[in-house]
Amino acid sequence: MSHKSIKLAAAIVNRGAGNRAAAIFHTYNHEILLAVRGHGTASSAVMDCLGLDEPEKDLVLGLSSKTDADRLLRALGREMEFSKPGHGIAFTLSLTGISFAAMDILSRHEDQTGPNSRPAEHKEDIPMTNSHSYELIASVIHTDLSAPVMEAARKAGCQGGTLIKAREIGSDGGKKLFGMTLSQEKAILLILTPTSLRAPILKSICETVMKETGEHAVAISLPVDAVEGLTG
Repeated sequence: MSHKSIKLAAAIVNRGAGNRAAAIFHTYNHEILLAVRGHGTASSAVMDCLGLDEPEKDLVLGLSSKTDADRLLRALGREMEFSKPGHGIAFTLSLTGISFAAMDILSRHEDQTGPNSRPAEHKEDIPMTNSHSYELIASVIHTDLSAPVMEAARKAGCQGGTLIKAREIGSDGGKKLFGMTLSQEKAILLILTPTSLRAPILKSICETVMKETGEHAVAISLPVDAVEGLTG
């Protein structure tokens, strides 16, 4: 098994549903798990943009082979009803490297068969989107900018997103990164979007941060391999 055959899978669900999602991760041989909480700092406008009634989220991450990752996404979509608005989304990302310890754990499952395949009619309930037609945008913003930034992203076509609280470690409040003054309290904004909307959404984020703070935004985008629970 090489790092090219390993995927990072992520599921974003409403607070309290993370344990159920994690159980599905385990069922499909995702042995390395991390659960992160997205905090409810969003305004009603932000919640409208997210398409969710519940502002607090659970983010579950896991690693596995590509085959198990594909099975996982279908299982999450089916068992957690991602086809229904507000029930959650899941996606996978490719890796460019992995540590020996992580590879060793994953290799133990390489020759094992995953859960028995579901009948064809169930597999086709919720189709997956492939071929990098979606991207994940990640931006570090001040917590008090979440409402205007997400409103701007919504106007640019945003159909999904999550805010995660973060703290800068090991520096004073005057430190700068890429021209942006950093304070300890931050939010990481994650938006899963069709590739065609990446540029306008990134532009809207950067312009809003510059307008509100006079500083440049820190934002990146990553190609997504497959998606469950997001349309548009």
